[in-house]
Amino acid sequence: MTKRSSMPTVADVARLAGVGAITVSRVVNGTSYVSVEKQKKIHAAIHRLGYRPNQAARILKGQRARMIGLIVPDLSDPFFGMCASAVENFAFERGYMTLIVASQRNQEFERNEVEIMMGQNIAGLVIVPSLPNDRLKQLAACGVPIVALDRPLPEVTADEVVVENLGGAEMAVSHLLGHGHKKIACIGYDKNFYSISHRILGYTNAMRAYGLKCDIYDCASTFKSIIKIVRSWKRSASPPTAVFSLNNVSTSHVLQALQKEGFAIPHQMAVVGFDDFALASLLSPPLTAVRQPATSLGTQAARLLFDRIGTEPITTGLSGIKLVLPVEFIVRGSCGCSVAPNAKASP
Repeated sequence: MTKRSSMPTVADVARLAGVGAITVSRVVNGTSYVSVEKQKKIHAAIHRLGYRPNQAARILKGQRARMIGLIVPDLSDPFFGMCASAVENFAFERGYMTLIVASQRNQEFERNEVEIMMGQNIAGLVIVPSLPNDRLKQLAACGVPIVALDRPLPEVTADEVVVENLGGAEMAVSHLLGHGHKKIACIGYDKNFYSISHRILGYTNAMRAYGLKCDIYDCASTFKSIIKIVRSWKRSASPPTAVFSLNNVSTSHVLQALQKEGFAIPHQMAVVGFDDFALASLLSPPLTAVRQPATSLGTQAARLLFDRIGTEPITTGLSGIKLVLPVEFIVRGSCGCSVAPNAKASP
């Protein structure tokens, strides 16, 4: 008996399932209704034969691949990692692969990544955008749905999912003010992006409501830059007594720098971070933080995308759907409170 050398085809699946090749194509591509009984037979045949759709052939025929794209700034950031995992899981449950890349906050990288995805004929794109670029506009013009995650996408017609950045920051800083702190530093980076700029605005609003001067360090993206700031506080006659950090990467650098320079938390320096993370409750003292719903953020972005896939694109000139998800303020010990771990509180 001659050993089969070629990959199984649609015809092979159809023969084994006892249906026509067109019916198999309809099930694989999800283009029209097929009875549940026939779907079961086809899926059983696909599993038995190990059949895989030929994506390249489908692209040549002008069909969208069963693949979505996802572009995030940095996969090493736990927040974006959780968002990416949620998007990928949602897509997988619907029979789609996810092409995930990181832009490294570089507009040119992002532009090239969008171009590559256009070549893959993706069915849709979820993106944490840097700035608008011509490739994103081309993608939208081709009818490919786009969902902006974490920050809006100006000049491109797209749905978007963000969190309550401004309100969360106001809540965190107001809590520190309630402890009697009058000099609160704000530390982070990416000030030109929607999420961070709104957190800085929330900090500013809270400080001004108390008639206090703002102390903002918005270009501190590395441990080296943050420890330099912390060392300047040691030399200052009137240093801040509390820190509000703008994301979990900044928080990590702040905590390391304060420990290295001998600041006792919260007695000499109270700390509240925007972004919670897995080990925050195990720190000494545990970190008080604004918790973003990262998994929900990714899931809602994917849900919006799949609601658009296969439907008419958003009409030019009209706005997409905008979802704003709430945040939680998790009070632990780094702010100066003595409370049960993971307690939720209002300012």
